[in-house]
Amino acid sequence: MSERVLCFGFNTKFQKELIAAWTSELDVKTVDLVLLSRKSCPNVERHSNTALKSARRIPDSANGEKLKLRFLKLQYNWIYQQLEKSLPDRVLIYNGLNGVNYLVSAACKELELPQLYFERAPLQDRVQIDSNGVNFQSSIPTDIEFYRNLAEGEFADYSGADYVNAHLVTDQPTKAGDRRLSEDLCSKSYVFCPLQVPRDTQVTVFGGWIKNIPHLLDSLNTASKQLPEDVHLRIKEHPSSPVSFEQRIESYDNPKLVLDNEHDVYDLVAHSQGVVTINSSVGLEAFLFDKPVVTIGRALYSFGDMTTRAIDVDSLCEAMVNFPSLDWSRLERDRFVKFLFFWFPPMQAVLNGKYTLNDMRLRDQKFRSLTDGLS
Repeated sequence: MSERVLCFGFNTKFQKELIAAWTSELDVKTVDLVLLSRKSCPNVERHSNTALKSARRIPDSANGEKLKLRFLKLQYNWIYQQLEKSLPDRVLIYNGLNGVNYLVSAACKELELPQLYFERAPLQDRVQIDSNGVNFQSSIPTDIEFYRNLAEGEFADYSGADYVNAHLVTDQPTKAGDRRLSEDLCSKSYVFCPLQVPRDTQVTVFGGWIKNIPHLLDSLNTASKQLPEDVHLRIKEHPSSPVSFEQRIESYDNPKLVLDNEHDVYDLVAHSQGVVTINSSVGLEAFLFDKPVVTIGRALYSFGDMTTRAIDVDSLCEAMVNFPSLDWSRLERDRFVKFLFFWFPPMQAVLNGKYTLNDMRLRDQKFRSLTDGLS
């Protein structure tokens, strides 16, 4: 008998294609619309409040926020009851960190139902498929001793070199055909900070001491003044951001802070002295360009000697002062990145059915053998 699965949160065209490929041989039911129920379920207050904090949209008014919270409570009740009634073998969730998808994850944990989380990986053209969660909540070890104790060449077949070369060949600057934009960066000395989507869970859940993007910009404005005289901080807004922060950046009247939405992100990383980020995947990609990275929030890749961690605005200022001399371990980065190429399957392989549930189980089995062998 095939595994009975219930799917939540697969709404976009890509997400639907992803889950259709993954569940082609499973007994699957997809929930496209979450309804409401007044019947109170366990810990509804706590879970709905957490879901509100990570929701992609929060009403501006206090009354609107109360209404949104009430709506989330009713949704959680309905989700819990559906799961309790059907008791699937596994629940498949996209992301599982924001709004309704968080409610699904919370209800599964209350009912002790196995989950499997999906999300785009922080390496382009790869996918996260993980029973623990995505990003900082995934199964990927964040104890550097795991990687330090791996046998030399454990993941020798996995390398980021081809990945970098492919992007250097195929990715073009935002203004197609104008390579002078890239060449222009060669003459500048700067640190690069990619802004993230304001309500993305990487900011709302894993942002650390940074409250939001405006708070980040205020902190960067303060810290950038500590950079060496001939170095500035170059900022690029996320192309998916629903709001622009151009006026806020201009209001600082700080020549050390430059908004750059013209250059391609890979060019900005490649020609920079290094990257400052909350926890963007650009920080991980900076590893592949041998750049120092300063992280502000909880980042999947920020542990050991791979990055410098700024735990408050003072330590961020200190990192700026010392940016030219920030150190990092190439060996630790190399082992970690190779593990990620092992852990994250290629997106196309999942979509065309070449990477299946059985492949994931083999991956997890190898992972367990590694962790057991190192314990």
